Amino acid sequence: MKNVLLIGSELGKGGAERSISLLSYYLEQYGYNVTLCILSGTDREKFYKTCKNVVFIDPPAYTGIIGKIRAWRHRISSIKRLKKSTATDVSISFLEGPDYVNILTKGKEKVVLSIRGSKMHDKVISGAIGTVRKEILIPRLYSKADAIVCVTNALADELHEHFSILRKNLKTINNFYEIKDIQGKANDDLSTEEIKIFTKPVIISSGRLHVGKEFDKLIKIYASVNQIKSSRLLILGDGETKSELIDLSHKLQLNICDWQAGERHDADVYLMGFQHNAFKFYKHSKLFALTSSWEGFPNVLAEALICCIPVVTTDCPTGPREILNVSDLPKEPINYSINTPVGTLLPMVNVLTENIKQLWVDAIVDRLKKPAPDKEAFETLTQRFTLEAMLQQWANVIEE
Repeated sequence: MKNVLLIGSELGKGGAERSISLLSYYLEQYGYNVTLCILSGTDREKFYKTCKNVVFIDPPAYTGIIGKIRAWRHRISSIKRLKKSTATDVSISFLEGPDYVNILTKGKEKVVLSIRGSKMHDKVISGAIGTVRKEILIPRLYSKADAIVCVTNALADELHEHFSILRKNLKTINNFYEIKDIQGKANDDLSTEEIKIFTKPVIISSGRLHVGKEFDKLIKIYASVNQIKSSRLLILGDGETKSELIDLSHKLQLNICDWQAGERHDADVYLMGFQHNAFKFYKHSKLFALTSSWEGFPNVLAEALICCIPVVTTDCPTGPREILNVSDLPKEPINYSINTPVGTLLPMVNVLTENIKQLWVDAIVDRLKKPAPDKEAFETLTQRFTLEAMLQQWANVIEE
């Protein structure tokens, strides 16, 4: 079998980290000789299964612009040596930094990039550096890859239309999920304190507390929902906007419980921090909400559906409309709501007008009042994302 090298930026709790870790594990189980290389060795804690051989590239602690250049040179020379020592046949990189390293160290091996999110809509790609990335680095370097695997069709369209990547080099493989494992973890018991949260209907959301997730807008929407239908908002995850969310909740006169800080009391909004098993919370919730301004293929949305929880979600680029299997829509995000058997697709909330807010409030209240959809409706959607189906598609990319 072929020697496969996977290159990622770090091990961690995020979606890309989950995907590269599990892909390394299952490609090894499939029979490939797999090495997982992590370009940042600062955090070596594993949150997900990986292949046996994990290599960390630890650049010296350089500082300043010259230091960053030296660190890049260190990574590139290290990856070149690693590709040679492992006799790499196929190298697969996840996220933009590792993509550049993968391309710049290209030899005789097949170079594959895995695109996890929008380049056009990611607000982090901004300013002069963003212009360089969009106008020079991405179009010039990505075109040198042998194949580019996108998690959604919309991302493949974006790379072709905005960055002139040839269609023949673009493929779409959705994220895969260990469905039985997720459903098994969903059946884990809640603690006595956790059970008390669910004495009212719970709207749940999950993700890094980051500006792109728009949790502040979700809290504003929830404040209006709670005036109509008594409920609770549960947010799983940690990050840099936590203090802002706490301040906003107080401003809106919502009782907030910082569970992560050890607080245990009745509240309207619960900030739960990172949870190793989010699925047991999903199972007991009435509704999952995703308010992101951009995604790739939002794992949390697919995982909520696997746990048979109806969803409300922004029509953000990219992922939600493909996960809910809503087709025949304009390329631009919608400004109205679309109901499906298991979820509602809604306008983006980055600019939360009164009209958009009301659409969200109405959709959430409606879902809170309705009985849960039949299990079969969820299975029809989620069977598209089985491990077996997606792993075969990855094997096809490796063998082509």
